[in-house]
Amino acid sequence: MYQEHAYWAVGDSNSPMITLCVRDGDPEPEGLEPNTDPRGPTDSYLVNPRAVTAWYDSSWTFRWKGEEFASYGSGDGRITGYYQGTQGAPFASVYLKRVGVIEYEGTFPLEEVTDLTEERYDLLAAWKAKHPE
Repeated sequence: MYQEHAYWAVGDSNSPMITLCVRDGDPEPEGLEPNTDPRGPTDSYLVNPRAVTAWYDSSWTFRWKGEEFASYGSGDGRITGYYQGTQGAPFASVYLKRVGVIEYEGTFPLEEVTDLTEERYDLLAAWKAKHPE
């Protein structure tokens, strides 16, 4: 969170700076110069982690038909995830798309999903522990 706006960010708790990425609808972050490194993401800005109020990594899980999935995207009232459930191939072959040797995924209406859960890892706290003032 920078200046009360949530940006998608690149970096980890070892990084000296965070790269804030401006996506559609995001305001340009005030007081920061654009990142000019050609190896970095376009429309991005470098910021010192001390200037942000929150910085975390998150992952989402959910259940569909009682089986667990790890989400990797959502939009337009739907959510997509990799199958993590216990019924295995019999369930997956009926309801899901095979995307690897033993990997399956599916996209479902949000109203059919239960137990939608976010897990957060606090990158800012980890960074501050490694970089005391």
